[in-house]
Amino acid sequence: MKELSKSVVVTGDGINDVKSIQIADVGFAMGSGCSAAKEVSDIILIGDDFDATVTAIKWGRNIYHNVGRFLQFQITVNLSVLLTIAIGSPILAESPLSSV
Repeated sequence: MKELSKSVVVTGDGINDVKSIQIADVGFAMGSGCSAAKEVSDIILIGDDFDATVTAIKWGRNIYHNVGRFLQFQITVNLSVLLTIAIGSPILAESPLSSV
C-alpha cells in the first residue's frame, strides 16, 4: 500500500507486529500488548477497545470538516463586508456599515 502512495495504519500487540508498526504511517498498539510494540507505536490503546478508536476517528473527521466550513463562512462574510465598504464608501461619502 505504501508503494501505491496510500496511507497505512497498523494495529498490533505482539513482538511479531513491531516491524509492521514501525513501517506504517500510523501505528496502534494495544495497551495489554508487549512493551516493544508500545514503544514503536504512535498511539497506544489503553482499553484495548478498537471500536473506541473508530469512533474517535469519526469525531475527529467531523470536527475537521466543521472547522473548514466555519473558515469558509468567515472568509465569505469578511470579503462581502470589505466589498460593500469598498463600493459603498465612495458613493455614500461615509461607511455604509455602522455599529448600530
